[in-house]
Amino acid sequence: MDLLLEFASYVTAIVFEAAPFLLAGALLGSLVEVCVPDTALQRLVPRSPGGQVGFGLLAGLVVPTCECGVVPIARKLLLRGVPPRVVIPYMLAAPVMHPVSLLSTLVAFPGQWYMALWRVILVAVPAVAMGLALGEARPGDVLRLPRPLLGPMPGQARPAEAHAPGCGCGCGHSHGGSRLMRVATHTADEFLSMGRFLVLGACAAAAFKTFTPLEALAWLGDSVLVSVPGMMLLAVLLSVCSEADAFVAASFAMVPRAAQLAFLALGPMVDLKLIPMFLVTFHRRLAVALVVVPTVSVLLLALALGLAGGR
Repeated sequence: MDLLLEFASYVTAIVFEAAPFLLAGALLGSLVEVCVPDTALQRLVPRSPGGQVGFGLLAGLVVPTCECGVVPIARKLLLRGVPPRVVIPYMLAAPVMHPVSLLSTLVAFPGQWYMALWRVILVAVPAVAMGLALGEARPGDVLRLPRPLLGPMPGQARPAEAHAPGCGCGCGHSHGGSRLMRVATHTADEFLSMGRFLVLGACAAAAFKTFTPLEALAWLGDSVLVSVPGMMLLAVLLSVCSEADAFVAASFAMVPRAAQLAFLALGPMVDLKLIPMFLVTFHRRLAVALVVVPTVSVLLLALALGLAGGR
């Protein structure tokens, strides 16, 4: 009974910690959907492939969000016709490029500014790689939605389709009603759609925290070859918000710095909250790539750092 109560308290804590950010992400995405015209988005996005990837990579400094709310924003941007090679790098990098995440890393590791720098680099590499790999892909090529819901791309005529007022389908059509009501409708739909996967991920993370004894983690400090993949697995399972994970990483003082960096880099890109959201939002091949590419990239880079530096 005590374990069940502990499990329930962990689930509640994770959901309560993440839900405000998920709601903020849904709200921001809805504001983009309702209030930002397609022409404005087109003017902001660079035309060159490298410029688009770089724009997406750094956009988290201007539109900050943690991983709990970044998927709804990414989906809304794609629905508005923003190129995937802008949106996907933004989605992967924004939780780490978040000013609060950067500041928390500096505070958790006082006097070790290189931890924040390497954290950014370890996230930027797979984010840029994913953006470049998408090439000329269009939103309809990556989103796991019926094509009619995607609507036309910017610059194309919108078909005359019947929709209920405030349907929240995300197609970009005008459904009537005030802007405030449309924002509220879109936000509620997005939050409820993604919220169930947040709860699912929270249950999985809470089960690991509750039923895994601390003694089982003692092997993490043995070597770089063991601790780096071990801390990466821990980052996925614990699913700590990117604004607080630096303090969790710092608490594992017995592991090499490279392993702590692996924890800090992978968690904001791949965790038990994000994986279900990836699978329901994107086509399966992209969803799998969003898990595999960051994992392999962080593993190789962190191992290289650890083996080269001794710790």
